[in-house]
Amino acid sequence: MPDGRQCRWLFKIQRGDGVSQHEDPWQDSLSVSSGHIEYWGDAKADLAYDESIQNQKIKAAFERAARGDRSNVPPVLVFRKPEPGVVQFCGLCVPVNFEVATYYDESGAQIPNYRFNFAVLNTPRVPVSWLHGRAERRSDAAAPSEWTEWTSTGVISRWPLGDRIEDTSGYRRRIERTEAAVSGQFRDDMLARFDPQGVVTGIDETAVLDLAHVLARSDRPDLVEDEANVLVMNALHHRAFDADLFTLSDGQRLVVNPEFDPGHPFLRRTILDRAGEAVTLPEETIVDEAYLAERNSSLAWV
Repeated sequence: MPDGRQCRWLFKIQRGDGVSQHEDPWQDSLSVSSGHIEYWGDAKADLAYDESIQNQKIKAAFERAARGDRSNVPPVLVFRKPEPGVVQFCGLCVPVNFEVATYYDESGAQIPNYRFNFAVLNTPRVPVSWLHGRAERRSDAAAPSEWTEWTSTGVISRWPLGDRIEDTSGYRRRIERTEAAVSGQFRDDMLARFDPQGVVTGIDETAVLDLAHVLARSDRPDLVEDEANVLVMNALHHRAFDADLFTLSDGQRLVVNPEFDPGHPFLRRTILDRAGEAVTLPEETIVDEAYLAERNSSLAWV
């Protein structure tokens, strides 16, 4: 990444398991299949989030986007390392919004940090000539059409379906909130317990599996590492679960929000068409029915 106040591009390399490369108490989220990437900034107990040079560069990109100065926003290229010596391209991203959240580290100290949210543009590859052109001549002549459209109009054509986000009025937000962190060890233990397979779909690609909390971490930080409060889901269904598009009954049957009418066949096949079916969990896995009941009591459509 070039130094200086005007970065030409930004790279983010992510470990394949979704856990940050740094020894921080938070996890990044690569929900590439749903066109979204969530990246925690560079903050530690001895490095304040607003003093980190890396954070300042990323924050400056978001602020330029918020002002409509998109031509001076550096492209963000995200990669993951599924295994040593292997690097895979995850997407070309643009800023959407950011916030400040406070987590607790292992000692119990509160550490605030930036959480940056990016949209993945609907382009599977990026010309190397474009990167050279930006670095050497500040030229976007070889840029993908999705990038050119975003810089000129602010419209996001999002991966993987090309759905268009035209309302960019909410580009910048700053929220102070406190959440409890999930340790890497707990995540590994829960993935192993689920074999590892996501409930509902049976997807077994560890890189796209998340821990979905029945009762949200922000509401019940005391249950963040309660095994009976956790389900393993792929990133897309985790997002749908958190958005209250579906839930599980106390008998672990799939209950679907009646207003959920997905256009994508995968969501229709795995959620809508399976309404009322029982979800099978591994024998050693127990989801507390009291937690499900508490979650469902807050949903008007259940």
